[in-house]
Amino acid sequence: MLVKDKKPKKKAEEVEGVVLEKIRVLPPSLERLVTIAAILIGIYEILFIFNFNYTLYDMFSRMGIEIGFLKTTFQTKQGEAFVLAMILFITFMLYPIRKKEKYLKKVPIYDYVLAALGVISSLYLFAVYQRYAEFAEVTQIDVIFGIMAIILVLEATRRVLGWVLPLVVTVFLLYGINNIGFNWIRFTQQLYFDEGIFGIPFFVMTIYVFAFVFFGAFLLRIGISDYITEFMIALFGSRPGGPAKAAVVSSGLMGTVSGSSVANVLTTGTFTIPLMKKAGYPPEIAGAVEPVASTGGQLMPPIMGAAAFIMAEFLGIPYNKLIIAAVIPALVYYSGVYIFIDLETKRLGLKSMAVEESKKLGYFLRKLYILLPVAVITVALVWGIPPHISAISSLGIAIWVAWIARDEINGHEGFYVGIVLLTTLMMFTGKSMTGLVAGLLVVLSLALVGLAFMTDLVDFNEKLYISLMFILFIALTKHLGMTKEQILLMSGVMGIAFSLIVGYISKSEEGRRMYSATYESVIDAGKTSTSVMLAAASAGLIQGVLTMTGLVTRIGYRLVDLTAGNLLLLLILTMVFSLILGMGVPTTANYIITSLVAAPAIFNAVQSVAPYDQPVPGFTTAIALLAAHFFVFYFGILADVTPPVALASYAGSALAGGDFWKTAMNAVKYALAGYIGPYIYFTHPEMFLITVPEWNIATALRVLYYLLATLFIMYLLAIALTGFYKTHLKKWVRIILVVIGLAGVTLNPIIIGTGAAAWLGLKFYGVRVSAGA
Repeated sequence: MLVKDKKPKKKAEEVEGVVLEKIRVLPPSLERLVTIAAILIGIYEILFIFNFNYTLYDMFSRMGIEIGFLKTTFQTKQGEAFVLAMILFITFMLYPIRKKEKYLKKVPIYDYVLAALGVISSLYLFAVYQRYAEFAEVTQIDVIFGIMAIILVLEATRRVLGWVLPLVVTVFLLYGINNIGFNWIRFTQQLYFDEGIFGIPFFVMTIYVFAFVFFGAFLLRIGISDYITEFMIALFGSRPGGPAKAAVVSSGLMGTVSGSSVANVLTTGTFTIPLMKKAGYPPEIAGAVEPVASTGGQLMPPIMGAAAFIMAEFLGIPYNKLIIAAVIPALVYYSGVYIFIDLETKRLGLKSMAVEESKKLGYFLRKLYILLPVAVITVALVWGIPPHISAISSLGIAIWVAWIARDEINGHEGFYVGIVLLTTLMMFTGKSMTGLVAGLLVVLSLALVGLAFMTDLVDFNEKLYISLMFILFIALTKHLGMTKEQILLMSGVMGIAFSLIVGYISKSEEGRRMYSATYESVIDAGKTSTSVMLAAASAGLIQGVLTMTGLVTRIGYRLVDLTAGNLLLLLILTMVFSLILGMGVPTTANYIITSLVAAPAIFNAVQSVAPYDQPVPGFTTAIALLAAHFFVFYFGILADVTPPVALASYAGSALAGGDFWKTAMNAVKYALAGYIGPYIYFTHPEMFLITVPEWNIATALRVLYYLLATLFIMYLLAIALTGFYKTHLKKWVRIILVVIGLAGVTLNPIIIGTGAAAWLGLKFYGVRVSAGA
């Protein structure tokens, strides 16, 4: 079964007794209002931010139909203001002032007031921004609404994300207003109209990240995420440690569309953690594997976490290039996790799962086409199609294959899969083939109807109807000569409409489930976007203060002075700063702060040193800046598994029923590649691939050596930290391996050779240095 039954949220987000965030259960009337607000976010995003209204206008005008109101347009900041208005309303309705039982029972009067003020203060900007854009004047009324919006954003952020980020923002705001001599007009202009709340972070969230939140919400609801997890269990389950290895792969894949470490743990962990415990893993290991794998999802191309989209904007490098830079680091990270799990499995002497505990592998191989949306989004991104268009286009394919995968609805599965693949390929064809493709698609649709009359391959049911809608719509857009981007955008958006129509008219239980899944996905996207949107709005305030006061440049130079120009000490200090900040600040906000404060310091330290002084080929961005931003990006993400806070590790330990500290320390150990890797990539920037000025055999071999050497030292360190290689090792052997492994971070061939000699010694004489020898 592809679409899973989803129970409505209770007063708390609960997963097998684990409570991580408490929200209210609203009365029906208020629940409808929240639902409307969530849907309005999606509608506004699609129509005016993704420019679907202009696409529709263009389509109708090509048909000779003029629909003037479709040309309605708003400024980007007006769109951001509308989205924030809905976000604030949802937040003050769902999240109480305190996370105690008595505050969950009803919505107090002050929350109605705060919700109304949140909507008003945001929509005020929507109303007056045209005037401000023309005259750039800030009035006293503007100041009142601007300060009100800032305060409400901070309170909303506190309710959703905790007190740490709002407290940090408040300190910056107090410094900022004091620095400019309490000039409230300048303060409001900078933090309400120009940057601040609606700065680059919030811009990136509304333009790019929301599309992936939307895409991810559908994958969760229509069952594709469940397929990924169960497929990995079937693939690895017959091997020793199969559930843990399945958790590593499935969490990495799901992390590409979630962008939240905790959300990944609660999505895949509810399935993989019990299986790991059943396979024999102690709770502290089962609870650590999932957070480490889930956290790495934000590092995994093609869809990394929300911070990666902001990085692309900050660096001025297209996102499709940035994901190429992230390939080797992501490969090293997950290889490191896998190596640890393999050694732990052997150390514990675990056996494989019984075959009957999972579905047959053949079932999942037969339904491998369900992963077609992931392939589509990867191809679209690599081809340079804008990220949000890529996400929405993949959404249409995801909906189509979800309908095809319904075993309970008649129709030859392989035949329909061929139709989907053929239509998808035709959708990507260029303008030179539009007439031919349109004709072929019309013929294909007529053939489908004919086959429904004459054969058992096709029935007059939901699979046929959804397929005809997609095929004929794409044929129409091709016939009209619309651009590839327009067709991809429209196929995704119209796919939602097609699914709702077919599900609504469906008489079958499965059809109604797909209808509910489609409808609820739109609502989920709006609700779940609150955390990333508020994190971006709050972090934008810090960015605005840093820019307004000039502090952004002064801090960088002070850090360089503090470390006396010692690069290693500066990197260590930056790592500690990023990890400490990330313990209470979401990944996105963490990256924004560290990229503005710490990354410039690293940049200043190396900007005149080769090869850092060279630009990334094809761009003006210096290699030094790219390397610095990746460095802080990694450690900001790893804060989710780093004690003492370690939210992802907390979620894993709670699900596994294990001790938090033991779980968190295991998570740090398994994520070792994430802690050591950034030092290697920074000192060997060719591993980012896009930094290589010219590829030749020598360069390719050098990069290959860097990769293999990095994986090898991870392997040595994993042996040392687990204390096992074919047998349990003595402490002095483990210490030697740790020393060689840490020294090997330089990738010096002599040290790597020494490590190879040590490994060969273990391989052939390991029993003699075992703990029991």
